[in-house]
Amino acid sequence: MGKELITSFKKHKESYDICLEQHIASYEDYDELHFLNSELGFYQICYETANVTHQRIIIYNDEYTEYEYRYMNEFEYNEINQIDSNINQNSDVMKLIIDESKLMTNGYDIEICEQLTTSFTKITEYLNIKKKKLTNDNEFKNIKFHGNQTEFIELIKALTENGNLKGIQKDNIEICANFFGIEINNPSKLLNDIKTRNSGSESLFIDKLRKSLFDYITLEKKK
Repeated sequence: MGKELITSFKKHKESYDICLEQHIASYEDYDELHFLNSELGFYQICYETANVTHQRIIIYNDEYTEYEYRYMNEFEYNEINQIDSNINQNSDVMKLIIDESKLMTNGYDIEICEQLTTSFTKITEYLNIKKKKLTNDNEFKNIKFHGNQTEFIELIKALTENGNLKGIQKDNIEICANFFGIEINNPSKLLNDIKTRNSGSESLFIDKLRKSLFDYITLEKKK
């Protein structure tokens, strides 16, 4: 059975956990790292396939005057720009020249290719972040927030409003969620739920934290 090609970053992110479970279930020695490496290899190929350019490449030599026309990808384009421009024209060495006067689409929908290139770039960046987080050996690797999503949002919202966390609220939530290993599915709804709480229950989690700290200090003073 062939691998499903997901062409948008949003859908790939939403289906990550399901695809991971299916991958691990397919063979007993597979794990998340194997899944990430497999995905990275797959979407790197997808990126290279989608990333066409308008420029055409002409390959020829002086003896046979043979020409080959095709589209080149980003990597070939960069390599060509690095070729010494002083190659001896009388040698038998193959010479590469970009013919910018003969731009053609050759059946490619350039707009769709650019969209796919953008999506595949975001997917590979996301996978690399996941892989780095998984293989990170620093002292914080086991830190995890063990409360629920609403409690987490309440905490981050309080820190943001108090000025302890600077920057954009949405970014603060995403960065902190990644650091503490918690998935936040719909932060806007969770924030709205907090705002519509009944009077006296606006800060349930913050109040719980306050009580926990107060109880700790009280016990310590009695020792």
